[in-house]
Parts: sequence; C-alpha cells; structure tokens
Amino acid sequence: MIVQQPKITRPWAVIGLLGVTLFAAGCKGEAAVQTQIARPVKVAVVAAAPQGRTLSFSGIVRPRVESALGFRVPGKIVGRLVNVGDRVQVDQVIARLDETDLKLAENSARAAVSAARSRRDMANDNLERAKALLPKAIISQAAYDTRSNELDAATSALESTEAQLRQAVNAVGYATLKADKAGIITSVSGEPGQVVNAGQPVVALAEAGETEIAVAVPEQDAATLVIGQPATIALWAGPSTKVEGRIREIAGQADPASRTYAVRIAVGDPPPAMRLGTTATVALISGDNARRTVIPLPALTESDGGTVAFVVDRSNKVVRKAAVTVTGIAEDGAQIAGGLQEGDMVVTAGVQFLRDGMSIRLPGEPAQTRTP
Repeated sequence: MIVQQPKITRPWAVIGLLGVTLFAAGCKGEAAVQTQIARPVKVAVVAAAPQGRTLSFSGIVRPRVESALGFRVPGKIVGRLVNVGDRVQVDQVIARLDETDLKLAENSARAAVSAARSRRDMANDNLERAKALLPKAIISQAAYDTRSNELDAATSALESTEAQLRQAVNAVGYATLKADKAGIITSVSGEPGQVVNAGQPVVALAEAGETEIAVAVPEQDAATLVIGQPATIALWAGPSTKVEGRIREIAGQADPASRTYAVRIAVGDPPPAMRLGTTATVALISGDNARRTVIPLPALTESDGGTVAFVVDRSNKVVRKAAVTVTGIAEDGAQIAGGLQEGDMVVTAGVQFLRDGMSIRLPGEPAQTRTP
C-alpha cells in the first residue's frame, strides 16, 4: 500500500503560525526584562585611617629602674630578711653581715684616737711652757719652734685617727643592708653563710613607680619610630585590657647578637594585672600620621582593564561602578588613592556578579521586585 504525503496548499498559514510563536516568546522575554529582582548585598562604609603600617611586637613588663643591692664591705652573711616578691620600704633591713671583725676595727680606731689626743694635749702643754720660758731666754728660739712643730704634727695625727674612726663606724653600719628605695625584690643571689665581697649583688630591687614595656625592634622598623610616639599595649594574660603608653627610649645602637634595637614604652598608670615579668603585645604605627582611604579587599574587582568598586546609591538603591587606584595593602584592607570618598558605601561581596545600575537590597531591607 502506498501512502501519499499531504501537500501544503497554504504556505502563508505556516508563516502565520511561526510569527505568532515568535511574538509570544518576545512578549515573555520583555516581561522578564521588565521584572527585576533586587540583589541582596553586603556593604561597608569607606573609612579613613592613619597612614603607616601597624607594627606589633612582643615585650616584657619591666620596672623603669632595677638596682642590684649589695654590701659596701666584705663579710659573711648571717641573715637575709626578704624573699623574691616581697615589697620593701625605704630603710627596711634586707640582710646582715657578721659584725665581729668590723667592731674590732672600730674599737682599734677609738684607741688610736685616744692615743693621738693624748699626744696632742702633751704637745700643747709643752708649747705653753715654752711660751713662758722664751722671753726669759731660758730656752732658745729653736727649741720653741720644735715644740710648735710637734703640736702641729700631733694635731694632724689626731685628725687622721678621727677620720679612720668614722670610717670604722660607717663600716659597722654597712654590715646591715637596707633598701634605699621602696620597691619589689625581683631576685636573690645571696644566702646566709655565704661570704661576699664588697659590692657583690645580694638582691635585685625593682623600684616602685613607672612601669615600662621592653621590646626588641628590627633595624628596618626602628628608623620609623620616634620618642614620645603613642603605643597600644595588651597583656597576653588579659588581651581584653588595653593600656596606652608612649615610647620613652630608643637604643642608639643595635644589639650585636640579634641586630635589634631595644625600645622602652612607658606606661603611666598600669593596671593591677600588669605584673613585672608578664608578657605584653605592643602595637605601634610606623610612618607619618596622614589620613588614607581604606576599603575591604573583597570590595575590589577587575573591569574594563582596571580596578573598580561598586558604590551604593542609597536614594535609588542601585550600584554605580567607580574606578579606583590601589596604592597598597594594609591589615584593615586596601589603601585607595582616588575614586572614592570617606563615607561612601561600597559592596563587599559578590562584586564580580554586579553591573552598573543594578538594583540592590541593603542588609535588613525586605525583599521586593523592582521595575526599572
């Protein structure tokens, strides 16, 4: 059986049907264009920050003045009355030496003074008698002069022995080591029974008063710091506590081993948690104090061969493309030289999917369909 193909006798009918189909599709596309859903975005406000890098260093809490105390005379330690961590006041006794030999030296000096005083008194009496005999020519002028010289020598000898007596008395006093400043004992190096030399450290005393943070700064960063520059200090034991300080001292020479410069940051009013020896983190700003524009790094994208950011038009709720110039990268974002102003709102997420004039929805706003 042979099936015959039907013949199309009305070609304009087919063309008409195709036209209707294309018209319907065009209407649907136009409707899709006319209906636009606002894209939700994350935003950030352009801020200005001080110029320069933030330098962070670890340091140790130290007193401004820490002295090694020792006896001014040699001897054997018979008693130590303080321990590490003790607070001492002015003239408080720290340690004592055996005074036996020092007392003997004092007694010997007192005896020498008595003998010298007797010789001086005898020479004075001889001179007085010579004064009465000289006018009567009972003694010669030479004998008178001799007695006068003997008195002068005896007087000088008495003064010498009296000075030696004062030294012996002072030496007995030096056998008792006292604190000349109020502070805290940070270390002990002398124990009872130990024989020490004059000046040998027995204890270390951290004077009460201003507290400092000692840090070591690399040579490439030390040149950017100046005396009096502010610093922010945080304790490792309590990072939430922030203390302000200022650079008091910058070493003039680098450490020969580490090639770093010792920097001291003074803290005027340290908190109770800032104990001596604790570890702290010091934040310093290098460079000058000029202001710079900073935006988050995710706010940047590439478009038309350059770097751009999308600025939010708050009144129309659309974004506008803005060409920017990036001058550097900091810890808080990218440094911008032009294209944005402080206070501008920029999109910080999904910027590669945005286009100029696109409708957006700010955080917290309800979703809605916008017709451009």
